[in-house]
Amino acid sequence: MKMRLLSIVILSLFAGCATVNVSSKGGVTMAEVSNTCWFLFSFIPLGSGDPDSPNKAQMTLFRNTATLENNMKLLKHAMKSTGAKDVKNITSVSTDEKILILLLRRFTFHTSAELLNEISSAKKDIP
Repeated sequence: MKMRLLSIVILSLFAGCATVNVSSKGGVTMAEVSNTCWFLFSFIPLGSGDPDSPNKAQMTLFRNTATLENNMKLLKHAMKSTGAKDVKNITSVSTDEKILILLLRRFTFHTSAELLNEISSAKKDIP
């Protein structure tokens, strides 16, 4: 029983996390999304954020969901929640941190974009 509880606590601490943050300041609405995956020995995924349930304490076990494709899914979630019709200035970066030298690694994919309430003029001109 104690071992099971310890396993749950350890997985909770190292769980991946998928987050969507939206900020509206100065007439601009920005979205920042990120997804984290924890690896054992730098290549065995332990837990990642669940891109289908952002900002919730849910994770996917033994699968790496920290990808650009899943960040685009999170960005679409931000657009839907704010009623945005389009985005511009999309930027994606990743961070890769080693913890306990070779034992644990945390990889996070970050994406940010400006959310627009109307379709951009560049897209309107394209037939």
